[in-house]
Amino acid sequence: MKSRIALVTGAAKGIGLATSKKLISDGCHVVMVDRLPIDLSKLGISSNNALAFSGDVSDAAFLLRLKEQIESRLGTVSILVNNAGISPKRPDGRSSGILEVTLDEWSKVLMINLTTVMQLSQLFLPGMQAQKFGRIVSLSSLAGRSKSVVAGPSYMASKAGVLGLMRAIASEMGPFGITANCVAPGRILTDMAMQAGEEVNRRYAEQIPVRRLGTAEEVADAIAFLCAESSGFINGATIDINGGFFMS
Repeated sequence: MKSRIALVTGAAKGIGLATSKKLISDGCHVVMVDRLPIDLSKLGISSNNALAFSGDVSDAAFLLRLKEQIESRLGTVSILVNNAGISPKRPDGRSSGILEVTLDEWSKVLMINLTTVMQLSQLFLPGMQAQKFGRIVSLSSLAGRSKSVVAGPSYMASKAGVLGLMRAIASEMGPFGITANCVAPGRILTDMAMQAGEEVNRRYAEQIPVRRLGTAEEVADAIAFLCAESSGFINGATIDINGGFFMS
């Protein structure tokens, strides 16, 4: 993947940060985007290998500016990793149930977790078509593949939607050398998972065959694998990363 330009959203920490570092180690120049400020030097990342932008991926105007900045400074994006996402929790650490979820929460979660994946894909697919190469990897979730012990209906619906969207892109864009795939993590040691509290995560781990939660680096390795040129025959697929909690 030498000299490929990769865009990773939600890159300030967790899976997004781990993925950015992995793609850099594989030879990519990575554009890291997050609503939180990203200090490359504090993260131990050289500015020769990455660019960082702070902004809201649900802001269409920001996405247009982002595309212009990337293309003027680096070139065409070949790899898009849609990692940015939210999973709202109540003050007690639990998700709202189907009778409690508000239209505001529903709209916000669907916008950030699903609609922005479509918008980013629409922005960068033409460039991938022109160079006859592209990799889109989007973060779904165990919550979108099966039941969820922790996540609420808005999150589950958004992550199930990501699976369908990637299959649509995979079908249409395959002839251009572009693949679209998902990874579906289970419980991973990230800030999002920690919202539920230590006891919830301990009980969750007891139900996983490997008896532990996953790491961001394990998910990043799977993402990087799907981004590789050698993975061109993997298209419309989903890799489950959950320690055996869900098997298909």
